[in-house]
Amino acid sequence: MAVSIITRIQGYLVHWQMLALALVYLPITLISHPFLLITSPSSFRSAWFESYFKILGPQLATSDLQAGHVEQVLSRASGIVLELGPGGGDQIYHYKPSRINKIYAAEPNTFLHPALLRNAEKHGLKGKVVPLAAGAEPSSLLPALKKAGLISSTTPSLPEKGVFDSIVAIKCLCSAPQDQLAATVAVVQALLKPGGEFLFFEHVANDSDKITISYAWIMNWIWPVMMGNCHLDGKVDKVIMGTGGWEVKNVQTTGDFQGWEVGQQVAEDVLSR
Repeated sequence: MAVSIITRIQGYLVHWQMLALALVYLPITLISHPFLLITSPSSFRSAWFESYFKILGPQLATSDLQAGHVEQVLSRASGIVLELGPGGGDQIYHYKPSRINKIYAAEPNTFLHPALLRNAEKHGLKGKVVPLAAGAEPSSLLPALKKAGLISSTTPSLPEKGVFDSIVAIKCLCSAPQDQLAATVAVVQALLKPGGEFLFFEHVANDSDKITISYAWIMNWIWPVMMGNCHLDGKVDKVIMGTGGWEVKNVQTTGDFQGWEVGQQVAEDVLSR
């Protein structure tokens, strides 16, 4: 079905509003951390992201287009959980505390860890959340899991019987190194116990609307730099579907997607081994 130019512009403007918010907080971060840009540019970017994401994160978490889908994903998690990229824990209220033994939260931006722990306590998960200073990519995640004592630091192979009952990713794999997605998914699969589930809700590339594809390509020149390395052309759905070894794959584009938006939103659950 054709979509009006006005509707497109309104949808595309959301990204520019987010970029404008980030720019507002750039001088604030410079004032708060006057030497960090010089001593550690990557840490400055993390501090900058934290400064505006404390405003943006809760807004996205309660979005009508996302909250219900995220609830369906996180409410299924149980036992020993690994969450990739939880940010400041804005989505954590969807977990069912009675089903959770422990959540190992792999969040590379350590500026977000205090908010993550505050939200965990607020929503009945006090003492159950352990922040890890790690991204989703194997080169970052595996050393953090070794440091936490979850996998052996003396053997090169991962535990044959896995480690986690559930592994969760909510709108974070767009920020993982895209050239390492296949390796990331392979490690996720290896870390799951037999019968464990990989549960996620992600936005992925729109590959059907030529106008939006062009717009996303242009935006990707600046979007990742200002939005925590988020990419608007994520392909995790295709990586999952191209990976063998899963007992069950359930990949669904959300019913809200009309075909012209920048990112399709996919909710997936994959049963391991």
